Amino acid sequence: MNKIYLYCVPCPAMRPNDVIGYALADDGKALASHLSSGEWYSQHDMGFTSDWKHDVYNAHYPDGYELEWVDDLDTHEGWQAAYQRNQQA
Repeated sequence: MNKIYLYCVPCPAMRPNDVIGYALADDGKALASHLSSGEWYSQHDMGFTSDWKHDVYNAHYPDGYELEWVDDLDTHEGWQAAYQRNQQA
């Protein structure tokens, strides 16, 4: 099953708790992003706990996919591999 890794990073330049959420497909393609007012909201805005952005995800993987929220980018092997593919493109 294809995976789409969802995660967020701090964006303190906007407001102290703001984050930017990202969706990275396991093939390395960046699919979506969204500015949110915190991690909980980012999980919703990126479609992990809602159906937001699923139209984008379905277009990339019409045969199905699994969403995975990534808390630690430094240690997550799947995200690391997808990121390396992204950097090679």
